[in-house]
Amino acid sequence: MESVTETDFVRVLLKRAHEKPHQPAFTFLEGDLDVVGTLTYAELHGRARVLAGRLREVVAPGDRVLLLYPAGLDYIVTFFGCLYAGIIAVPLYVPQRRTAPTVEAIARDCAAGAVLTTGRGARRKSLFASDTRVAGLPWLATDEFAGDLPPLPEPDISPDGIAYLQYTSGSTSTPKGVVIGHRNAVVQCAEAALSWQVDGTSRWVSWLPHFHDYGQIGSVLLPVYAGCHSVLMAPTTFVRRPVRWLQAISRYHGTHTGAPNFAYDLCVDGTTEEQRAGLDLSSLITAGNGAEPVQSDTHRRFSRTFTAYGLKPEVLCPSYGLAEATLKVTNKAPGTDTSWGTFDKITVGAPITELPPDDAVRPLVACGTTVSDTRVAIVEPETRRRLPDGHAGEVWVNGPTVARGYWGRPQESEQTFGARIEGDDTDTYLRTGDLGFLHHGELYICGRLKDLVIIDGVNHHPQDIERTVEESHAAVRRGRTAAFSVRKDGHERVVVVAECAPRAEGRAEEVAVVIRDQVWSRHEIGASVLITGAGSVPVTTSGKIQRARCKADVLEDRIAVLARVDAVAAGSGATPSARPVPAPAASAADAIRLGCRTYIESWIADRVLDGQGDDVDARLSLSSHAVTSRHMLELHQGLEDWSGLQLPPEWMWESESIDALAGLVAERLARPTRDTMGAGVNR
Repeated sequence: MESVTETDFVRVLLKRAHEKPHQPAFTFLEGDLDVVGTLTYAELHGRARVLAGRLREVVAPGDRVLLLYPAGLDYIVTFFGCLYAGIIAVPLYVPQRRTAPTVEAIARDCAAGAVLTTGRGARRKSLFASDTRVAGLPWLATDEFAGDLPPLPEPDISPDGIAYLQYTSGSTSTPKGVVIGHRNAVVQCAEAALSWQVDGTSRWVSWLPHFHDYGQIGSVLLPVYAGCHSVLMAPTTFVRRPVRWLQAISRYHGTHTGAPNFAYDLCVDGTTEEQRAGLDLSSLITAGNGAEPVQSDTHRRFSRTFTAYGLKPEVLCPSYGLAEATLKVTNKAPGTDTSWGTFDKITVGAPITELPPDDAVRPLVACGTTVSDTRVAIVEPETRRRLPDGHAGEVWVNGPTVARGYWGRPQESEQTFGARIEGDDTDTYLRTGDLGFLHHGELYICGRLKDLVIIDGVNHHPQDIERTVEESHAAVRRGRTAAFSVRKDGHERVVVVAECAPRAEGRAEEVAVVIRDQVWSRHEIGASVLITGAGSVPVTTSGKIQRARCKADVLEDRIAVLARVDAVAAGSGATPSARPVPAPAASAADAIRLGCRTYIESWIADRVLDGQGDDVDARLSLSSHAVTSRHMLELHQGLEDWSGLQLPPEWMWESESIDALAGLVAERLARPTRDTMGAGVNR
């Protein structure tokens, strides 16, 4: 790779614009991979400088601004414009009614001084009450700025200054603003380029959201650092039709990509042989998997499915990272085999015991090693004593990619970013809160320490229980199961919440019993099982299960339950045979109809009415809501993806109301035929 000595991304982009002015930097795709825009390095540099001059008229250097953008090139120009202007960007998303409170909380946390968005995004200001901080800020539609403004002179940026705030996804707590310095971002990209073999000839293909650390570094900053071409699409483009990610890699000869674990499962379960026809994934050098922990069966299923389409299994690259370390901490080297192993029950502070391979035990996947100046230590969290290789403990990280702390939270910053190992006062470490161990020089991640389920003195990792649940019945949605413990009658009890595929909600009772019995058989845990509809289990933007939030939702009765079955205590000698109790609120058909109607209403609000969900009336037809023919075709595709069925397109035009349309879909889903029973929602 070309040598990069710059210490901030303003100078990195200046270098690229001078050396490669006409090379495409970013291309954005929509729909069926239609190109809607491309930016060369010279165009990106020029537009960012002009925008910086306009921003300086409204916002002072050092102020924080919320970036409320959909996926696209406008966000990239604005982010670099903030860097050029010395303004601290807070990458977020276009708010919806359910996410508006989170945006408001972040605005207050960072004392935001303005909102930057698009002209269409500015209409979302109406989501915020007049007395909120967000509503009182100036909203600037950057895509409507005049293009003849004078560019800002080249700024003087300190490498130790703040580049942006990366708000955490909130998988274990409320979001916090991680302070990413200019040097943090540049060094992170230098390590990533070395680890993933990215250079000026690479081509990055991604659908990752820009407001997530993986998307921000991997899809936006790393390509500029390396001087390569980044081909992007919106997350919704991928989720609606997962094959588009693979088709983009094939069409653009993508060399690098990455995603959380669930995305690889979705590519297997959500694509057909007909859709895969013509794919060529042979150009891939690295396909990163950045979930903790990476699932071994996901790795194997993806390899087995796509080897026939040119995929080389060694390009799959399990990695470990977190926002507090800017992004990546460790990863497997591209072109090498992935290591995994089966281990006995893992206890904090104790040595691990590797077992012979066993189909009944889920192997843990190695997440590779560090590079350059990043170091990992395994530490006993209570005594802060360093543990030797082969012992399980908390993962601590030291190095130049570790962020400066949390915005406005000095005490939490000191506790998290200023940890010291007992007997070693020379260095400070980032406490990740993750349980892991080093084995044969590679890092293995077991899960979150706070999520450990301890029953009768035995540690159980929720990921293991959740994997058992997902494997127990075909109706359980992958990546949408939460296991946690609650205290009842002086004892810890396990609760499992599992989403059921819409077409199988009529069999929720059966699913609950099978799950309860499998958890008992595999883990000797008596678990109370709650079966819910699609979309009930909360996840972060990167697909991580929010167990703490799910637990709170259950305890506060905020989840609609289709069926439940009580636990049988381990060691009681009882046989799990009690019948589950269906939710009394509505029949399965009614629940499916309500879920479908909610989906249609949300779709219309987001895609047609600019988020004004209150304007949707289920008693009226689609056309009464200004739903055009193009919208109807898109909604038809969305309903097929949601239901997993092929639906008559004429339903979109002929249904007299939204409620009637939802009833037709629900009736088709609830029909107990061989066509609809037992199939996954994404098929």
